[in-house]
Amino acid sequence: NWTGYQTEIFNAGQNRRANHSPTNHSRAGFFDPSDAERKAKRESIAMSTFEELLEWLAGGGEIGIFDATNSNPQRRALLVSRAAEWKGWRSGDASPAAGGAGAGVAGGGGARFGVSIVFIESICTDKSILEANMLSKVRASPDFAGLSEEEALSDLRQRVSHYEASYVPVADEEGAYIKLFDLSSKVTAHQVFGRMTQRVLPYMMSLHISLRPIFLAALPPGYGDLSCEEGGCSSPNQSFALQLAGWVGRHAPSSPLRLLSSTQASAVDAARVVARDMRRRGVGCSVTNVSCLNPLDRGSEAGEDQWATQRLASMGFSQRYPGGESFADLVRRLEACVLEVEASTEPVLIVAHATPCRALRAYFLGLPVAECMCPASSRAAEA
Repeated sequence: NWTGYQTEIFNAGQNRRANHSPTNHSRAGFFDPSDAERKAKRESIAMSTFEELLEWLAGGGEIGIFDATNSNPQRRALLVSRAAEWKGWRSGDASPAAGGAGAGVAGGGGARFGVSIVFIESICTDKSILEANMLSKVRASPDFAGLSEEEALSDLRQRVSHYEASYVPVADEEGAYIKLFDLSSKVTAHQVFGRMTQRVLPYMMSLHISLRPIFLAALPPGYGDLSCEEGGCSSPNQSFALQLAGWVGRHAPSSPLRLLSSTQASAVDAARVVARDMRRRGVGCSVTNVSCLNPLDRGSEAGEDQWATQRLASMGFSQRYPGGESFADLVRRLEACVLEVEASTEPVLIVAHATPCRALRAYFLGLPVAECMCPASSRAAEA
């Protein structure tokens, strides 16, 4: 959604919990592959969830994520077969009189469209990562409500043993896939082309489970035209930079800090003050200045500050300033920054400007970018 594609996650576990008793359908016994009745129920839940995904695609969705334990060739073959036979109709045009999957859910231009599948398999053999993942799951999942942490871990380990009993890795003959080993320490891709290689693969290779804070600092209005030399700053710059340094010193962990700033002189200077203060405190701080964090280019309307807020509030995601950028352009260049932040295992501070900081905040909160560019009364623009 952040990059402008209509994206949705369809989770089989959520459907299971919403429509079935947690006591009978969340404990390890429900996942026993030798129990034919429970196996049939799991297949029914998974396929009904997949049907919801297909119908959502017919309604205008673009990228559906089917979140389920598709750990054996039979399930995966069923998904591929269903996707191959299914042809959706986009909303807005009449479907044919004949029924069938997707019929009655409309389609652009009256033309049918197909669905391509890419399997994403996570293979983990690192015991420390496995334990961290298990702890995270039992502490967050409703499946283990009412159980002590020890009981929940025992139940989850039994569930995993059931998964392992029928698990078969994705093979080349099954089609396109991406395999992550120990959370991207190694990545294998098969029949993955175009946008997937350019955007999805680099993103997945950046992911890890290390917890660290991420701070966004947007320079205040009017700050961009000021600058300071190594020996000192003008009063407004010095005040903000020193306050920011003090705030970071109070809130950032004592571990080394990764600091990213735009290449605008004001941001470079503020980053320098923060880094100098961190080092004075005995905390390491590496600084990188990147142009992708520069403000939204307003083209021929640059400098018309009295109209800036109203213009931003009314712009669509792909609407471009004359001679300048759109939110889509901003997001596209910010992808490199997102990858760097995701890959970092250290605390990260970003010193930039209102528009890139709002776009990044939208990413981390999972909100539409255009909504976050509205005046500061909107739920995502407030900072």
